[in-house]
Amino acid sequence: MSVLDILRPFKLQKLKITSFDNQERTANGLDFEVMYNPESVQQNFTNKFARNPNNPLNKEDAEFTYSALSTVRMKLIFDGTNVHQYGAETIAKLALGIQKSVKDQIDYFLTNIVKVKGKLHEPPFLVLSWGKTINFNCRLASLDINYTLFDRSGDPLRAELNISFVEDDAIDEQKKKLGLESPDLTHYRMVKAGDQLPLMCQDIYGSPLYYPLVARVNKLKSFRNLTPGQEIYFPPLEK
Repeated sequence: MSVLDILRPFKLQKLKITSFDNQERTANGLDFEVMYNPESVQQNFTNKFARNPNNPLNKEDAEFTYSALSTVRMKLIFDGTNVHQYGAETIAKLALGIQKSVKDQIDYFLTNIVKVKGKLHEPPFLVLSWGKTINFNCRLASLDINYTLFDRSGDPLRAELNISFVEDDAIDEQKKKLGLESPDLTHYRMVKAGDQLPLMCQDIYGSPLYYPLVARVNKLKSFRNLTPGQEIYFPPLEK
């Protein structure tokens, strides 16, 4: 038990954001614990539908196409006034040299949670965890920083971060959640770095030999040059 734990008799469980360098999230992650738990967390689920042209009643009805990636939104507060700490805790942090300014807190957050990693060439893979309810594999989609309080020198003392995270599961985990294993169903996949069309066909159809069909349906100029973020349509196989 540390000195700070002794000085903090009522320790709340804090929301934690863990950053990883791989999508499987198997490497040692870097934890970021929020200063204040968010007052609310909004999670969005969206199903996409299209018009069914074969409706015999000549009316538009909703034909399911795919489920969009879910999102989580929240507001986090970064504070440098120390109003959330006990007096003894503030003194201890100052003595230990671990009392961080708002600027330092935000710089750390941007470096480890938001910005593109040099080795990855993309932002890090994240896990949100808080209690038994939130355990969300994701990436940071957007961030707005609103500075709400400054000291006399113009340095920020408080900031509000409005953050949106987008779902990011490995393919195997997506399949478990969706339960869509049949090659007779329509599939949509978002291309990720390193994806290859034959391997994607193997994953969906059980054979890589369908890649010419998929390339033709999606009007791909070259099946070898897939772009991360590109959406690929995998049609159902005729029986």
